Amino acid sequence: MVSATIAQSAPTAIVQVTASGLQSGQTVYLNATFSEHGIASLSAIQGTITIQFKSPASLGAGTYNDSIEISVCYDQACTQQVTNSPQAVSAQYTVTNTAVQLSSLSPSSAVASGAAFTLTVNGTNFTAQSTVLWNGSARTTTFVSATQLTAQITAADIATAGTAQVSVNDLVNGPSNSLPFTISAAQLGLTSISPTNVTAAGPAFMLTVLGTGFSATSVVMWNGAALPTTFIAASELVAAVPAADIAAVGSASIAVHDPNSTVGTTAPQTLTISAASKDAVAFQINPAHSGSVNFASVSFPAGSAWSVDVGGTPSYALIVQGKVIVTMSIGGSSQLIALDQKTGATVWGPVAIGAGSANAAYDSGKVFVISSQIGNAATMEAFDLQTGSQLWSTLLAGQYAFSAAPTAADGLVYTGGAGSGGTLYALDESTGAIVWTQTVQNGDNSTPAVTADGVYVTYPCWTYDFRPATGESIWNNNTGCEGGGGATPVVANQLVYSPNTVSGYNGTTYNAETGALGGNYSADSPPAFTTSIGYFLQSGTLRGITLSNSTVKWSFAGDGMLAGAPIAVNQYVFIGSQSGNLYAFDGTVGPPATWTVKLPAAVGANVSVLQFSGLAAGDGLLVVPAGTKVTAYLLSANP
Repeated sequence: MVSATIAQSAPTAIVQVTASGLQSGQTVYLNATFSEHGIASLSAIQGTITIQFKSPASLGAGTYNDSIEISVCYDQACTQQVTNSPQAVSAQYTVTNTAVQLSSLSPSSAVASGAAFTLTVNGTNFTAQSTVLWNGSARTTTFVSATQLTAQITAADIATAGTAQVSVNDLVNGPSNSLPFTISAAQLGLTSISPTNVTAAGPAFMLTVLGTGFSATSVVMWNGAALPTTFIAASELVAAVPAADIAAVGSASIAVHDPNSTVGTTAPQTLTISAASKDAVAFQINPAHSGSVNFASVSFPAGSAWSVDVGGTPSYALIVQGKVIVTMSIGGSSQLIALDQKTGATVWGPVAIGAGSANAAYDSGKVFVISSQIGNAATMEAFDLQTGSQLWSTLLAGQYAFSAAPTAADGLVYTGGAGSGGTLYALDESTGAIVWTQTVQNGDNSTPAVTADGVYVTYPCWTYDFRPATGESIWNNNTGCEGGGGATPVVANQLVYSPNTVSGYNGTTYNAETGALGGNYSADSPPAFTTSIGYFLQSGTLRGITLSNSTVKWSFAGDGMLAGAPIAVNQYVFIGSQSGNLYAFDGTVGPPATWTVKLPAAVGANVSVLQFSGLAAGDGLLVVPAGTKVTAYLLSANP
């Protein structure tokens, strides 16, 4: 007698056959016939008959009786049988239902390359010792009741089309039957592109395309022409866009074509090619922190356009859509205020941000502010630029030391945090939802530099480049040391200036796309760049360095107290001093200063931790925080 449950594999049984009265060395032959109620096959070898029963699942629960007639013969044709041959043997095979029985799955199907999800398994006799198996491998399981379990199914589990078998293994009641889970092929579709907006006459870049049903034969199309395309996953492609395709202001139609898809070509999405921004939207003017902006013309005023005492220590300014936005530190807390670009009058605010320091960034009609007090998670908030009303607030959990300002670009706002290792956060600008996070070394002080196709952060000996839309690592570099801290990188002229030394802003240059090593540089603060000259404050002296050959073109020590980060407007470079002087001169030829201004107070030198300070230029204005005052100078009436 043999038995098995429906969930088990088909059993076997052995029958030993002996024959008496044979002469020494005499050969005999076994022959067996059988009924096929429960038996699938027999094999007879040297006195042993192996019975292979049918699959329990194919039979169903029940008792299956079979008769086997065994003959021992002197010849292969079995015309001459030994004494007492043949003999009949009975075989009883019992199939029972498993104690753990699955009845249904919810959902019972998914589309390939979809997101991770929770699977509900319904059945009977589940216990706290029950584990859901996906193709025989355990998945994280939650016991709900004796009739229901839930399991966490990963995106990798449904990456490709096919069928998965779902079953339950219970340490008390044994294995269950299995149920099929269908993974259907995803239809070719285009969901989003990144970036959605690039600057005309900018460099070549990598376009990230997200969607469904992609394959190795999928190609990204730019205005109907194929781009060099790399297949990353069924939901992601990356395409190389040459600089020639974005030489002029306009737009491009982006689609995906796959000759093996029934769809053929997806519906397109639009990529906008815009003129270079005149706004100041982040620390050091732009998301790449290159510290430069170009106006139609520049002239130097005899005096300030306005100067406002904000009652606390102001940060660098955002200059957008007729407003100057600053955060200010007052008595251990922070506030946010919007001033009129023309008059300095308060448009809205001050808005209380909370305890600790704060800094801001701007994109697409929203002001993003991060505030933090050491020992606590930071809060990222979004405010409407026109009204100052709060749009959302998100707690950045997982870390307790935040010293990096935010950077916002193309629908996402980024910042970093430290405490337990380091974390880089990317939040949706519209909702505040955390889109992705990445683990980094340390996590302090490095305000992310963002370009069309890269998010860059720098910590001692580490430089990272992540894909903006997904957070995937593009490249990273470790020079071999370790330490706390970090500093803000700068991306200019397709190079990353990474302050990756143990402290300060000295560092290494890398190719922004590939991470290939360039050279080394020295700086007291983030340098500023035009297309041909880099402006580096080095040991208190500002130097103009020709980028083509890395030679010093000129040096300027000023009053011996130069501080903060320089910025460039057209060909002019601006630098402040802790004595309260502000200098400007033509960076192509160097000093003497073309323009010198005495400020209300010393220029802030804090370019490392919340709250950042610094010069800003945008929309024709130069805005300088000094002491408790924000002072604006009109450089161009029609920028």
